[in-house]
Amino acid sequence: MDYYGARTKDAAGRVTLETSTMTIRSIVTRQITVPPITSNFTSFINMPEITAQSFVCVTLPNPTDENSILPAVFWSTGQLRVRRGPGMVLNVFILTYQ
Repeated sequence: MDYYGARTKDAAGRVTLETSTMTIRSIVTRQITVPPITSNFTSFINMPEITAQSFVCVTLPNPTDENSILPAVFWSTGQLRVRRGPGMVLNVFILTYQ
């Protein structure tokens, strides 16, 4: 099944992904708990769903909680890296497009 018209925006309201001109091949939603820090204040999480054609969005499960702050999150093919967030629960959305 193809999905059309997905759009994401950053905090300033700028469009960061516009799929009205491309086809979304898959959408994967996962809730993860960040593992302990392994090196340089960073936790590494293997996520084979992340490919070179992926766009990853990470949010907090309860965005209205004023005491929670989203840690810095980076991704590369097959891996998610979280800085200073061990034990936190995060929602991960992976959009893969063609």
